[in-house]
Amino acid sequence: MRIVIVGAGIAGLAMARGLSLIGHEVEIYEQAPELNPIGAGLSLSANALRALRTLGLYDAVLAEAQHIDCIALLDHSGDVLQTTDLADFSQRYGHLSMAVLHRGGLHHALLSAVPQSAIRLGMECVSARTHEAGAVLTFANGHTIEADLVLACDGVHSAIRKAVFPKACERFARYTCWRAISPGIPAGFDPTRLSESWGAAGKRIGLAAIPGERIY
Repeated sequence: MRIVIVGAGIAGLAMARGLSLIGHEVEIYEQAPELNPIGAGLSLSANALRALRTLGLYDAVLAEAQHIDCIALLDHSGDVLQTTDLADFSQRYGHLSMAVLHRGGLHHALLSAVPQSAIRLGMECVSARTHEAGAVLTFANGHTIEADLVLACDGVHSAIRKAVFPKACERFARYTCWRAISPGIPAGFDPTRLSESWGAAGKRIGLAAIPGERIY
């Protein structure tokens, strides 16, 4: 069976790793000419960490991450509304409850588990169609391939999704999130504590330390 994954992001690489563990070889087609550590921060909860353990990447990801022992919800003045003791959960269930890291760190750990020979860069998929034996993909450079199974991991503007579900469209949830990383950790800041402050009109701001003396 020829399995093709379109997109070498977190979803595509995780799928490639999982399929390889059950004996499949995959090809990954990625539109970017090179893979760089782009993005901001990510928090990985227990379910994601368990999935990474299944993929054999738990230790590799934690080497890039900051473990979180406490989540604190604050009001606009910084007064504590609620805390969750994640260290207690981690000890009780024998599994880390949360870790925070740069998206590039997670991507790097996943990329290290996939053979570089399986990834084709500079291959932007622009259309897809099915036939009785599988699927046909066409790329911006005119290249065409056939596959028995195609996994569309090419993001919110997926050309494959548009081909399979032409009426599908994004739905704005009227909620916008800005993410950023700042160098330096303030004096007295507990790196094992993730906080989220709630302000007026639904405004919130979250803060967490990530490796490399940075705040996400």
